[in-house]
Amino acid sequence: MDEQHVRDLIGDVVIAGFPSTRVDDHVTRLVAHHRVKNIILFSRNIVSITQIRQLTEDLQQLARSSGFVQPLIISADQENGIVRRLGDAVPGLPGNMAIGAARSTNLAREMGRVTALQLRYAGINMNLAPVLDVNNNPDNPVIGVRSFGESPQWVASLGAATIAGLQEQGVIACGKHFPGHGDTAVDSHLALPLVNHARSRLDEVELVPFVKAIQSGVDSLMSAHVVFPAVEPDGVPATLSRRVLTDFLRHELQFDGMVTTDCLEMNAISEEVGVGEGAVRALLAGADMLMISHRLDRQEEAIESLVAAVLSGRVPYERLAEAAERVRKLKSSRLAVSEQPLPSWDELVERSGEMQRRASSQAVTLVRDDHRLLPVNPDKYQHITVLLDPNGPHMAAADDNRVTGLLGEAVKRAFPSARVDVRILDENEDANQIGSDSNRVDLAVIGLHRSAAKYVERLQRLMESGIPTIVVALQSPYVLRHVPQGATQFAIYEHTPWMVEAVVQAMQSGIANRALPVTIS
Repeated sequence: MDEQHVRDLIGDVVIAGFPSTRVDDHVTRLVAHHRVKNIILFSRNIVSITQIRQLTEDLQQLARSSGFVQPLIISADQENGIVRRLGDAVPGLPGNMAIGAARSTNLAREMGRVTALQLRYAGINMNLAPVLDVNNNPDNPVIGVRSFGESPQWVASLGAATIAGLQEQGVIACGKHFPGHGDTAVDSHLALPLVNHARSRLDEVELVPFVKAIQSGVDSLMSAHVVFPAVEPDGVPATLSRRVLTDFLRHELQFDGMVTTDCLEMNAISEEVGVGEGAVRALLAGADMLMISHRLDRQEEAIESLVAAVLSGRVPYERLAEAAERVRKLKSSRLAVSEQPLPSWDELVERSGEMQRRASSQAVTLVRDDHRLLPVNPDKYQHITVLLDPNGPHMAAADDNRVTGLLGEAVKRAFPSARVDVRILDENEDANQIGSDSNRVDLAVIGLHRSAAKYVERLQRLMESGIPTIVVALQSPYVLRHVPQGATQFAIYEHTPWMVEAVVQAMQSGIANRALPVTIS
């Protein structure tokens, strides 16, 4: 068996990242020396639309000069919402749970189309999205608002529509995280989760969106670093399980597209079996693309482990060749579509902005307005206090967990004649202090992230003081479980400028969606 041929095939099945905003020694070594033909980009690689277009063109030029016949797959997790690898390089769009609140497959499909156009303009031809996990666990630390919601049927319909929008514009779509990461309380970036449901339950909930995606012709699926005893009784995570990826996904569910792993550097794999061994086991299990996103030493460890495993016969040559052929076939079929003309940048920015505004207005959800506070008349309130939760959300996959003053600034713009004080929410502060100010506060607007439980008593005292109160769940709607019922409550699913602007507009108009995509009672 020719070792160089084996190495060339391994380059077809590895997808790797690098740390720079330009073609550096790291990525040059991966492509030119190790023949790696698939790249993943993160926020660290992106500064502006001009820079990312230059970077992706330089990467493709590196591939051509290395003798590659096909272009590189260049991918990113552009899920929208809180996971947006292109950052401010392109106009941001609402994420999955916001679309789940809007409950519109037409909106989801158009969102997929616009996202695909943004990616193609940037030179990116694969989107590691959409998330197809059904989020029915309020304590899930890794999926949450990245999911369309808790209804398997709605997740399936919205996911299939998003996939259609991406693929018809020539971008490879990737549903994740198979067989379902929604009902976990452990982040697989940090440890190995377990979904201990019977097969009948998996069929009724977790698998529904993936089956729909397969039937709809999704290009690829990403495996979850999660243990599913109902399918794999030996405690092996799905990424490393032949029972899951081959017997179940390939044979039973009849998926013939490409299977990629989630990043093998996540602790659920790297701390359990190691990155090199994980790559070998994932390929044996049935994965076609092996993701090592960050460190060059781990990327080279995986490549050398794969070479040794194939040359020794541990991994049959046929398995490697099958995986490489599946990747090549996908490039040939999908990337040909991406040759269709793109709109100008100005046209794309305008189209994206319209989509941003329309989706945001449909997504903002009024959860309760018991005291009929809405609509809020700007002329009625002279002194408004905006209290912000200092404990910002934390999710390993998210791009921006900072606490910002977006809500306060939006309130100031909407109430130009009022005095608006923006303060950090202090669980120990006496609410009566606000109520007894010489210049009395006549409206309180509170933005919460993930720590509402610690403020329950504080919020209760505030409302007992007689100050009308509006509470906005800035990311997870589940925080509203701990908010006293007397407050007017909104959910906006992501702390982004467009969603904050939309919720303030909803306060003034009293017009908002009233259908939550998850249960928060």
